[in-house]
Amino acid sequence: MRPGFLFLTALMLIACISLAQTPDTIHVPVIRKKIPPKPEHRWGDGGIGFGLDYGGLIGVKATFYPIKYMGIFGAAGWEYIGIGWNAGVLGRLIAADGTHGARPYMKVMYGVNAVTTVSGLGGYDKMFYGFTVGLGLEARFGRRKASGINLDLNFPFRTPDYFLQVSNMHNNPQIKMTSSTIPITVSIGYNVEFQ
Repeated sequence: MRPGFLFLTALMLIACISLAQTPDTIHVPVIRKKIPPKPEHRWGDGGIGFGLDYGGLIGVKATFYPIKYMGIFGAAGWEYIGIGWNAGVLGRLIAADGTHGARPYMKVMYGVNAVTTVSGLGGYDKMFYGFTVGLGLEARFGRRKASGINLDLNFPFRTPDYFLQVSNMHNNPQIKMTSSTIPITVSIGYNVEFQ
């Protein structure tokens, strides 16, 4: 036999075997659309954090959402000289419905917004109550966007009693001031939303 004939026969045999093993159907790739999350009704959240929004240096906060663009909150936390609290209302620019990861808001609250304390000398440890306004950002993570970080910038309206107390402390030669009044405060906390 001739080598060319053997080569041609082997080539045809390989082609027949490979064609016989090929399926008769043609595979068409399926393009899957990313389905956006459906809005969910969230009724509130709870969290732990630092700052005025959490009632003091460290505390807890609970928020109720009567509508998805508004929240009513209360907080309690530890201050240097006792337990502080704050309560208020916030209005969101973006709904709390699980479809957005970042939601800015504005708020107003009433409660402890200043504290004075003097170690070793009585009569100067006092909490002062007043209104505070602020701006915040809720950053939610995960598929459901139900938990994450709240970051707030607060502008407390401190009372004349507070400034009188600070003036008396400055005028007392027994007191060495280690800090001054800061016109803004920052709060940060971790919160989990509930459906």
